[in-house]
Amino acid sequence: MDLGERVYFYMPDNLAKDQINRGKFNCAEAVYRAIVDKYELSVSDDAKVLMSAFGGGMFMGDVCGLLIGGYAGLASMYANKTAPSSNDVLKEACREWYKRFNNLFDTVDCNKMRPATGGCSNYGRLAGKLFEQMIKDLEKIRSFEV
Repeated sequence: MDLGERVYFYMPDNLAKDQINRGKFNCAEAVYRAIVDKYELSVSDDAKVLMSAFGGGMFMGDVCGLLIGGYAGLASMYANKTAPSSNDVLKEACREWYKRFNNLFDTVDCNKMRPATGGCSNYGRLAGKLFEQMIKDLEKIRSFEV
């Protein structure tokens, strides 16, 4: 299953026929959990739960939770434990994630992205695919390792 489908599976979708079997996670949680699964990252359940505060643009319609979940995934993938803020690989990956996300959706603002009907699970699919392609591209051009 590609990352976009993993994200979609974790998010509720009122139109999905298999809704009863789907996740009940918000956008930030869904992206982060999908990244942890896809890249087999060693992350505690507590870390996954922390992402619940960032869905729906931090419940204010601000910065999109899909973007934030991707940032958390990048930190789990590339941050070293002793000095994460001085990690150039992480910084480069985060900048690239922001640029690609903003280019795809033409915004990082939840209120501008969210459809009038509510949920954004289809955006989750697109964001997951974008993240996965970005990781592949970064691995080709630089010594990025998951």
